Amino acid sequence: MEKVMFEKFGTMIDCSRNGVMKVETVKKWIDITSDMGYNLVMLYLEDTYEVDNHPYFGQNRGRYTKAELKEIDRYAESKNVEIIPCIQTLAHLNALTDWRYYNEYFDCNDILLVGEPKVYELIDGMFKTMSECFRTKHINIGMDEAHIVTRGKYYD
Repeated sequence: MEKVMFEKFGTMIDCSRNGVMKVETVKKWIDITSDMGYNLVMLYLEDTYEVDNHPYFGQNRGRYTKAELKEIDRYAESKNVEIIPCIQTLAHLNALTDWRYYNEYFDCNDILLVGEPKVYELIDGMFKTMSECFRTKHINIGMDEAHIVTRGKYYD
């Protein structure tokens, strides 16, 4: 009998680089992961999911609907696999800079403007979507490339 060395063991799939996997493909990946004895799949989503009151969030990026994320999570549960969403909350949201709607949300480059109430409303919406769609109590909050936070409008 093999001894399991980790409580959680799995893979991360990037669903943000203009290559959002179809739900059926994610399910196939869950099958493969489960068959190998893994119990975790992390979905790196960046901005490829719905957020209430933000119609441009993930627009033209193949974003997942809430119903699709819930379907993925239910399927994973049936295979004893936990889905952990991975999102960006402070930086690395460069696709949003394509939309004038979000101009006031950014400090510089693709970094959100600390202190701006709209930013916190957006982040709250991100967490709301994650908590509605996934059973897990875990979330990977990316802070990719936020090393120049507060160095733009905020600094001025």
